Amino acid sequence: MTTIRLRDYLGQVEARKAALGMADTAADTDALRNKGARRTPEKRELLRRARAHATAAGQPPVRGYF
Repeated sequence: MTTIRLRDYLGQVEARKAALGMADTAADTDALRNKGARRTPEKRELLRRARAHATAAGQPPVRGYF
């Protein structure tokens, strides 16, 4: 088994992303998100309830499409 330090691994990931021209902007991240076009009604309800629960707890809800 090969051991690698997390810092070294993350450096490799950043180097690969730079080589591929990938950026870590909010717009780029949003473009990669699942837009939810094929979500089941059950999953949509689960996401709605999770958002309501986070809001009631005073936490910002995770961005989701449903």
